[in-house]
Amino acid sequence: MADKILVIEDEALVRDLVVLNLKHAGYEVVSESTFAGGATGLAQPGLSLAIVDVMLPGGEGFQLVRDARDAGVRFPMMMLTARSEVNAKVRGLDCGADDYLTKPFDVAELLARVRSLLRRAAGSVAAAPKALDLSGGFSIRFDTGRAMTTEGEVTLSDKELKLMELFSHNVDRVLSRADILEEVWGMDAFPTDRTIDNFIVRLRRLFEANPETPVHLITVRGRGYLFRP
Repeated sequence: MADKILVIEDEALVRDLVVLNLKHAGYEVVSESTFAGGATGLAQPGLSLAIVDVMLPGGEGFQLVRDARDAGVRFPMMMLTARSEVNAKVRGLDCGADDYLTKPFDVAELLARVRSLLRRAAGSVAAAPKALDLSGGFSIRFDTGRAMTTEGEVTLSDKELKLMELFSHNVDRVLSRADILEEVWGMDAFPTDRTIDNFIVRLRRLFEANPETPVHLITVRGRGYLFRP
């Protein structure tokens, strides 16, 4: 069965170009052109990937992605926009996007990024353990994204879950920020070191009894982070 991709883009020419080329590449494709339509589309079952424009009638794609992640959506999402500023890229990734492509773009690059995101998603599902238990009564279910935390039971965002999956495969091994960027974001240019640090701060609030003196997510000065369950 072909992967199903949702394209949320208000510019008809761009939308038609993307949809046509994705269909020619063998994907099943559906499309929306507004913020409201995109929100409905992201909630439908069976999607493998979404391509989301930033500027939409009725709202921003950043918010669409954030809302979808908050609702537990885990399939990859790529931002597609004319805005090329670094801070806009970082904002999109922080909202939960997995990749970022600016207009004008080369169709071959778009298709390559789509293939990469789908491969990465399939690989992470196959390799992910079912659950992770941490001392202090904390735990994570990787199949559902639900976790027992200092805030009670919550749904982790896509990046939070991927970070914890990465750490679970690298117990007692120091991971540099570059390692984390490559494995979790798949890019080494758009997110910054501060992006990684902010995610670690959030995870410590969720899984450390005392975030100021962490025992699970430990900073190794000058090298990166080390995980001990």
